[in-house]
Amino acid sequence: MEIQFISIDNWRSFYGVNDFFVSIDPIKNVTLIRAENGVGKTSLLAAINWCFFGDLPNESEFEDQTRLVNKFAAQKDGATTTKVAIDFFHDKKLYRASRTYDQRTATTQALRLSEIDNGAEVPTSKDRPDRFLNSVIPREMAPHFFFYGEATSRYTGVSGARKFGEAVKGILGSTVARMAYNDLATVMAEYKRQASDNTSKDAQDAERGIEAADGKIAGYKDEIAKLDQEIGSADDRIDRLNQELAGAKPAKEAQARRSRLEAQLSSKDAEKAKAQARSRSWMQTFATALLSEELVVEAGAVIAQEDTRGKLPAPYDKKFVNELLEDETCVCGRPIIRGSGEYDRIKTLLDTAGDQTVMSRVMFTNTTLGRLEEKSARAWSDFERNNEDLRKVEGELQRLDADIKEISKELANNPFENVAEKEALRERARGQKRQAETRRIECMASMQNFDRQRDELGRKRDQLVLKSEAARRFVKRAQLAAALTARLQARLQDEEEAARRAIENDIDAIVQKFMRKPATVRLDKEYQLRLFDESGAEIAKSTGENQLLGLAFTGAIAKFAKERQDAVDDILLPGTVAPLVVDSPFGHLDPLYRRGVSEFLPDLASQVILFVSTSQASDVVMETLGPKIGHEYVLSRHNLGDGAGKPEETIDIRGKTYDLTVYGSEIEGTRINEVV
Repeated sequence: MEIQFISIDNWRSFYGVNDFFVSIDPIKNVTLIRAENGVGKTSLLAAINWCFFGDLPNESEFEDQTRLVNKFAAQKDGATTTKVAIDFFHDKKLYRASRTYDQRTATTQALRLSEIDNGAEVPTSKDRPDRFLNSVIPREMAPHFFFYGEATSRYTGVSGARKFGEAVKGILGSTVARMAYNDLATVMAEYKRQASDNTSKDAQDAERGIEAADGKIAGYKDEIAKLDQEIGSADDRIDRLNQELAGAKPAKEAQARRSRLEAQLSSKDAEKAKAQARSRSWMQTFATALLSEELVVEAGAVIAQEDTRGKLPAPYDKKFVNELLEDETCVCGRPIIRGSGEYDRIKTLLDTAGDQTVMSRVMFTNTTLGRLEEKSARAWSDFERNNEDLRKVEGELQRLDADIKEISKELANNPFENVAEKEALRERARGQKRQAETRRIECMASMQNFDRQRDELGRKRDQLVLKSEAARRFVKRAQLAAALTARLQARLQDEEEAARRAIENDIDAIVQKFMRKPATVRLDKEYQLRLFDESGAEIAKSTGENQLLGLAFTGAIAKFAKERQDAVDDILLPGTVAPLVVDSPFGHLDPLYRRGVSEFLPDLASQVILFVSTSQASDVVMETLGPKIGHEYVLSRHNLGDGAGKPEETIDIRGKTYDLTVYGSEIEGTRINEVV
């Protein structure tokens, strides 16, 4: 997909018809839209997603979702509908997708699709426009191309790992394969149930127990999914409020300090997890040595005592003595005459000489006892060291937590009402997140208990079923379904792992080139995105570094999807070429990182649409982006009132002045103006 033109009619803050072209130049592939906060950047981005898929952002980012028609147009012109239309190229054809909302009935009309032929709109032959559009840009991939707010840092941190995994699966287009996997699992369960029905009552009871456990597990999975959404939503609200506080002059310094402390807190949390893991593995490592400590002492004493008696192990072995007698030559070179006293004395050594096998065992036992003794000797020093590490990191965590709480109090008591209000909202979001995380832990524990019950009942059922002749044909079918399920699961895991490595390499290349400090990116199996220094130690990420990593991920998945657009696969959907639309990408970046993002984003995606405030469109950004900008626009806010003496806001671009805010206007709403 390549977007050419976007038109909105009385959409939210935008009065009347506003339209703009999107650059399709492969070199100048950036469309830059400048706007101040609250003017309509998020609304314009929402219009694109809504037109294609009928989706709106969540309420925390997009309030009053049933009021989509511009208020001034409704009052002045009696407008009751709003419409968004987007022209896009696909397979060398130009299409127009449009969607209309009727505010009187609060209903959204179905997606309308037509072809544009020589400027004329011709109804398309596609009987299901939504399905066609989903084949052009799969719905599951769309959230990874259209980013609301400064949310690109959502892919960093613990909660971000989950979204990262979802993004990789979405870009792979594995939805159909996962549906097949779920269907196979259902079929396998049904065959096992039929096998139980053809066995004994005990097998049937076990099967009913399994079904009950499955029901409980499914319920907990649904609840965990909802809790994950709550946690993600809370994270997004916290991120947004952090960014707003960082942009508010009275709170800027305090928020910057808190961001640094929270980055350190995250690093210390990782250290604590490692220390706890070492403590858990301590018993496994040293249990045998500690439990056998007394036995080692006793066994060592026995062996030493036997050794002093000259019996076990003896100072000679049988092979050595026999060779002396056979050669009839002493080790000193003198002859040993058979039947002589010397011969008989040497022969008596065989009575105390050790057998080679016995001696080998004794040597092995001695070595093993030595290792156990050595391990036992360092067990408690390791135990104390682990505990000391844990105490130290917990102390640092308490200090950091106390400092963060102090800053939160400072912001909550800030005399500027807006700052205190945002801090209160932030604390409320943090409280909601903590509650959701606590409940999630409880659900996970309960689900694991039911998992164990299910496994025990499954083993019991399978043992009973194997004894039944009538159940065998269902058992074979269940085994076939299980084999297919395992193969499909293994295939999906391989594909996801290959995608994970490819995206990791792209992000790492960006980090190597643009990040200030030397670092390496790693993605673990859980999609945790981490930074490590040259010594292998994890690096605490600042707010700006988190945003840089998020943007690097955004570009990397766009690149990965583009590279897979012609992929032919028996279970995965092909990739797609789609515009990358990012709102406020430069919020917390310093000049060096802004330059880096301005350089790498246009190189990774076929089209890039950036929404930036005037402060974000800094000299370093414009210097880097300038040669890549194909179209540029300014959003201006028009107000009927005179602004009570407020000065009109303007911006100078390449020697021409453009209005950002206009007072005493004839309309109330936002207008899109092209920069020429």
